[in-house]
Amino acid sequence: MSAAEMAVVVLACNSPGYQFAVKIDGRGALYLQGTYEEADTLTGKMETQRTRRWFLSPEMTKSEIVQTVFKCVLTSMEHRTREHFTYRLKAVFGPHFNVEHLWELCSRFEAFEWREKP
Repeated sequence: MSAAEMAVVVLACNSPGYQFAVKIDGRGALYLQGTYEEADTLTGKMETQRTRRWFLSPEMTKSEIVQTVFKCVLTSMEHRTREHFTYRLKAVFGPHFNVEHLWELCSRFEAFEWREKP
């Protein structure tokens, strides 16, 4: 399927507040990306937010492309929920933590919590 054909399929998809586009990166690889308007969680300034890139293959079927758009929305909604959910005013499940810092936390035994056995 060509990029133009993929774009037609993607444009037929809808989720409130989202716009979707098929783009080509600097290497010539095709990808899907969604955008939506939302306040930045750090600055509070309204901005266009972008989802992660979902790479597309010319061998994909129409159903696979539609499912990829759906997955884009699900993942974006989870990301947004992680940014906005707080415990004691901190986004403890936030999606932007440095993986090396998470690894350090996981390496410390006292970071784990277990339920007492009855």
